[in-house]
Amino acid sequence: MKKSLLALAVLGAFAGAAHAQSSSITIYGAIDASLTYTNKIATDGKKTGSLTAVESGLVKGSRLGVKGSEDLGGGLKAVFTLENGFSIDNGEESHEKLMWGRQANVGLSGNFGTVLFGRQNDPLNDIGGIASAGGFGVPGRVHSKGLDRTDGQRVNNSIRYNSPNFNGFSFSGIYGFGEQTGKAGGGRSFGLGGQYVNGPLSLGLGYFQSKMGGAKGGPADVKGVPSDVNGKAACNGADTKDAAGDTCLKTWTLAAAYQFGSAKVYGAFSHVKLPLAKVHVDENNKRKSFANMYSPKTGLGYDPTDTSAFSIGGTNHQSSQTFDIGGSYQLMPSLTLMSSVQHTRAKFIGAHSGRLLQLNLGAKYDLSKRTSAYALVRNLRSSDMYNVGLSKDQEPGIDRSQTAISTGLIHTF
Repeated sequence: MKKSLLALAVLGAFAGAAHAQSSSITIYGAIDASLTYTNKIATDGKKTGSLTAVESGLVKGSRLGVKGSEDLGGGLKAVFTLENGFSIDNGEESHEKLMWGRQANVGLSGNFGTVLFGRQNDPLNDIGGIASAGGFGVPGRVHSKGLDRTDGQRVNNSIRYNSPNFNGFSFSGIYGFGEQTGKAGGGRSFGLGGQYVNGPLSLGLGYFQSKMGGAKGGPADVKGVPSDVNGKAACNGADTKDAAGDTCLKTWTLAAAYQFGSAKVYGAFSHVKLPLAKVHVDENNKRKSFANMYSPKTGLGYDPTDTSAFSIGGTNHQSSQTFDIGGSYQLMPSLTLMSSVQHTRAKFIGAHSGRLLQLNLGAKYDLSKRTSAYALVRNLRSSDMYNVGLSKDQEPGIDRSQTAISTGLIHTF
């Protein structure tokens, strides 16, 4: 983090001089801190407890970024973005402690559109922003723990093209090089997306696909990592033994929103397919069924400490479909109310389909143009599968339901 702040300070010192040379540099950011109470968090697999904690980025990911452009003449510009994600509760860099984990790209922009190289979001992130998977719509792990890519997954080693706006319609495409020695297709990914925005109406459709990389179970002589930074979950966990280059994720999302004066309604449908899923077997090579969750009263049921299957991204997780429907209403110029329902149906090979249902209620009060206070109540419940939990590393284990109550503050600059 010290290196990040030093780099931004140096760039800021020269921002004025750069502007005088037909260039511009902007330093920006957002800080989101909340106090959250969460019940029923697994402690040792068969017991749960509650937790009250300061969290970062619940509604808007805390970030610090710098972006700039230089006029090259003839309508052509050089552009770049460097964006760091951090946790306000402890000051650590997020995104696996990468300095520029949120974005790191450079490219050219002109009448033809924009071409960018580096680490960046794929088009499905833009599509998710139309519906409740983005903005103040409370992104959730119910969205297949990010496998539908509507809440900000990144692509490394990528090239992205963004088209100009054609009377409200725009499109984009991305290609991630897997950079696997000896296996050209290993770890690569690509995505396409299109949006139409005209007055109160917004529509979007996007697709993304990724392949397994050598570092996730491929041949030992294949070196490199998948371009999809969510590759471990997308390839059904680290224990998958298929060769590098096999397609492990196919996903698409359709989203729409419409503004009715002070009210806005939005919705999205996402489909996730994991082609490498397998039937779950025990140590005796016998099929196992989730059937019923472990009961502490009877001592019977599926072992709650085994999360390798019957869970999002588990070895036998074959596909998911998520409906996300919600609305917001501006009760006063400074006060907005919101609610949404998110439902996921997860299909497991050789077993019943599981279901996740999340209900969200919230309010946001704008203290100024850059500072907002908010309150949220969320409940997530499951049936015939493990509950993915409302937050990472806070899954409810044997319990089917979890509730969180949060109040927070967001400041942007």
